[in-house]
Formats: sequence, structure tokens, C-alpha cells
Amino acid sequence: MKKVKKNLPKIFLVVVFFFLLAGFFARRVLHIQEEQPSSFSQSAEVRAVYDGDTIKVRFESGEERIVRLIGVNTPEMEASSSQKKWEALVSKRFAFYYLYPQTVDLSYDQDKEDTYGRLLAYIWTEDQGLFNEFMVKKGFARAYLKFPFRYQESFYQAQKEAQREERGLWKERPYPSISPRQAGAHIGELITVEYECVSVEKEDQFVFLHSAEKKFSALIEEKNWDQFPDVRDYEGKKISVSGFMEEYKGNPQIIIFLPQQIS
Repeated sequence: MKKVKKNLPKIFLVVVFFFLLAGFFARRVLHIQEEQPSSFSQSAEVRAVYDGDTIKVRFESGEERIVRLIGVNTPEMEASSSQKKWEALVSKRFAFYYLYPQTVDLSYDQDKEDTYGRLLAYIWTEDQGLFNEFMVKKGFARAYLKFPFRYQESFYQAQKEAQREERGLWKERPYPSISPRQAGAHIGELITVEYECVSVEKEDQFVFLHSAEKKFSALIEEKNWDQFPDVRDYEGKKISVSGFMEEYKGNPQIIIFLPQQIS
């Protein structure tokens, strides 16, 4: 009996140690579950962006799938009203700029597919983290709250913040005007650039409207050239270009989809 009593404190300490250790790992697992909605996640390359909330990815196996981003909603590309059409184009360009052709991680919620056979996924990027929420927070998508999902409250708060700060599509026109030299400080925003178009040049599938020293350029895709039959007339004139500011090889630029973006 004396020997058993002597070892009781040691046994008690060992039990307490393992109890605390088990608690630590339980909290760690819970934290991981909070960060990732499912223990099952996959890496894939973004192969296409159809609109602001729908993309196509290719998995390491070679399989390609259409993916609908969970918890976000953007206007359809076939929208009839000019305002919704503009919002759809800008949302698509935002998603394209940040996602294509990046390798991303996909994780899932309760339902992995919708009735159309599309994957329902959260998109995770190295720079933006949870891209679905990032898009809402920057104001280029609305939180889709019709059905419950893991990050619903966070997305709702992100949308309220975007509205309050008038970011992205919550920003009313006319957008703030800047010079070409200021363009690099406004990447990822809707903005207006006023400048003298010193040259109009065709390169590959684009027509470029360059500022002096090419510090900023507006681009018109080949598929939209028929909307700008007098594009050469902009050369040598002061013009105003509005749209989503992005960057390509260190050069700020805005893609022009519609004639009303330029004056």
C-alpha cells in the first residue's frame, strides 16, 4: 500500500499531461476545420473564367470541371440592361485578373455539386486567401445569402463593409479621375484616367491607346473592334477612360468593352 501511495502523484501528473495534450490537439483540429470547410481539398489550375462567379479548372489528374463559387453572386453576361451588362463585364474581369491562369486550392461545403453538375467550391489563393470573400469585400460581387453556407456571416459583413466604403460596383459614377502617373496606385479599382492619347497601335489581338511614355494604356479586344470604327481618331487627343484598373508586366491598363467607357 505504501508503494502505491508513493506513485500516485506521478500517475496523476501523467494523466493531467495527456489530458492537456488531448485538449491541445482537439483545439488544433477545430481551428483547422474553421479555416477549411472540409478536410477534402484539391489543387487545380484555372483554365477559364466565364463570369464573376463561374470558372473552369483543371485538376492534376487532367480532369476539367466547371466551378460555381460558393456564397457569391454576379450579374449574368447575357444581362439585358446596360448597367447589369457593365457589372457583369467588370466582375468577370476582376475574377480573370486575379485567378487566370493561377493554381488555386478548392475546398467544399455540405453540397459538392449543384443541380447543373457544377462543383460548388471555395477558392483559395496564396495572395488573397479565400477569394470568394475577397471578391465580395472588394465590391465586385454580392454575397449570395439565399442558402446557408459556412462563411455566411463573414460574407455578409464583407458586403456591408464594401457598401459602406463604396468599393467596386458599389461606387457611383463618375469615378474619381487620375493621371497616368497615378494609375499604378489604383490597381484593382474602378477609376477614370484622363490623358493625351499619343498613339493608337494594333498588337496581336488588341488595339492599344497609349499615353505618353506608355505609362498607361487602354485596350480594345479584337472581338469588340466593330464597336469602335473610328478608334484611330483618338490619336493626338485628350481622352477619358473608365474601367477596372489592372496591371500587365508592370504596366497599368484598362480593358475597354463598351463605347461608353471612353470619351
